Amino acid sequence: MRRHDFVWPLLCAIFAIAPFAFGDVSLQEGNGKQWFKGVTHFHTLWSDGDAAPEVAVNWYQTHGYDFICVSDHNILQVGEKWFPIDDEKKRLPMEKVDALREEFDEDWVVVEDREGKPMMRLKTLSELQERFEEPGEFLVIPGEEVTAKKAVHINAVNTRGVITPINDDSVTGTLQKNLDLIDAHAHEHGVPILVHINHPNWDSTVTAEEIVAVGGERFFEVYNGHGGVRNWGDPEKHIPATDRLWDIILSLRLNEGDTPKPMYAVATDDAHSWFYEGPGQSIPGRGWIMVLAEDLTAESLIGALKQGHSYSTSGVTLSSIRVENGQFTIEIMPEPGVTYTTQFIGTRKGADLHGEPVKDEDGNIIRATHIYSDEVGEVLLETDKSPAVYRFTGAELYVRAKIVSSKLKKNPFREGDYETAWTQPIAMIE
Repeated sequence: MRRHDFVWPLLCAIFAIAPFAFGDVSLQEGNGKQWFKGVTHFHTLWSDGDAAPEVAVNWYQTHGYDFICVSDHNILQVGEKWFPIDDEKKRLPMEKVDALREEFDEDWVVVEDREGKPMMRLKTLSELQERFEEPGEFLVIPGEEVTAKKAVHINAVNTRGVITPINDDSVTGTLQKNLDLIDAHAHEHGVPILVHINHPNWDSTVTAEEIVAVGGERFFEVYNGHGGVRNWGDPEKHIPATDRLWDIILSLRLNEGDTPKPMYAVATDDAHSWFYEGPGQSIPGRGWIMVLAEDLTAESLIGALKQGHSYSTSGVTLSSIRVENGQFTIEIMPEPGVTYTTQFIGTRKGADLHGEPVKDEDGNIIRATHIYSDEVGEVLLETDKSPAVYRFTGAELYVRAKIVSSKLKKNPFREGDYETAWTQPIAMIE
């Protein structure tokens, strides 16, 4: 089993479906558990990526990832799929085929003339697993980006077959029907499935109220590395930053009473382009999750994720996170010459949670996340110290931490993107 060069402590994300008594927690790697680095969202030639699947899988394995999920749109890498070799369209020119032969050997690459055109057979999930998986070292998990209309894209990690999306007349209906469909798939096959809402900040956004309305979803992308997303929001399109979206969802859900439905976050690549660099491209290596689990298996990883034993990052490493003696403490693994600012963000009990609908110039209500007061998602404390410490007052609905470094992200999704980490929230449920 791969051991990282340092000891990772357990991220304590204290969420429960039922109420719980808040107590001291101090967890770290050990007692049969360790941290695993993984990515759950990227694409290949099986859908709209520009690389053969082995190129993508090999990239993550050689860059120190422990697990991946290949999540092409509405398809699983099963059966025969032939892709045309075309020098003009550039997705699979002959030079890429030649590069595959050089990288993986002649016998690995299968090319035939089919329908009068040279075509290459894409490698299947089982072939990828057989070639790249190493027990305890590297895991390839099956998955799919269930892509429906109404801009509803949902990742299903650890599937056993293609999940054909269902479309509804509304975003909420489309979300709910596809979440139910994925849940039924998990029960039918007796496997745990991780589900997360993808890029709710895309051009046709999914609003906070629509996500809250479905209730059951527990994960969304707080950071998506695709150059076309709006992680920082878009005022002209009335799209809030994903951090703001998260705080609205958390506040509304945790204010529901005895059965709160919290929201966790993941960071992903959503890589489509494997041969480019620079802002605006959808390349790998931008966002990932760290998961503390007992084993490098889909069952162990998904179980840990559903317990909140993970954090999201685009580069910042956390070396210690503790909740004890009424304090939330974060220690950062520093890089030479880099500084860090930690924000403890939360909403207090009794905060104004009324949302005003967004209106156009003529006063007509438009479909957009409502406007909420500054009491939702306040910066409760900001510090440049490490360890960064927040003392709970007991008045918080939840507290989460965001750690921003002074180091600019290499090949960012957009210029000005600094390496950042996001902890899962700590809910104060009586």
